[in-house]
Amino acid sequence: MNWGYKLIVVIAVFLIAMLAMVGVAYKQSNEMVESNYYDKEINYQSLINAANNLNKATNDAILVFENSNLLLKMPTAVSGSFENGQIEFLKNDDKSKDLTVAIKPDSTGVFVIDKSMVLHGQYNARIRWTNAATLYYREQVILIP
Repeated sequence: MNWGYKLIVVIAVFLIAMLAMVGVAYKQSNEMVESNYYDKEINYQSLINAANNLNKATNDAILVFENSNLLLKMPTAVSGSFENGQIEFLKNDDKSKDLTVAIKPDSTGVFVIDKSMVLHGQYNARIRWTNAATLYYREQVILIP
């Protein structure tokens, strides 16, 4: 095989590799986590303040597994005058599996989440609630077995 054929083979392999990369890039999904990202970015300072409010009460994980149940354990100091709240479960690999759950804690500040509502895998949980007109917020990564 002379150098001309070798050059043609190298160019052909390069072109096939480039076409394969274009095919992979074409199938890639480029979704944003938030559909109204810019609006939420403007109000981001309020989330920072809410996270600081919760960090003053506790730095422990508030979304935990106990006896195969998923529990939200609010610190009692910040759940006495609960007004409203929600948990957003965001699944990074598939936006269609995202879930939002309204929080309704009991008198001890514990809310049991039905494990069957969330699928197996890793979620980013965004937990926020209002207690006595003060906003509390925490982001936590949770692995559902």
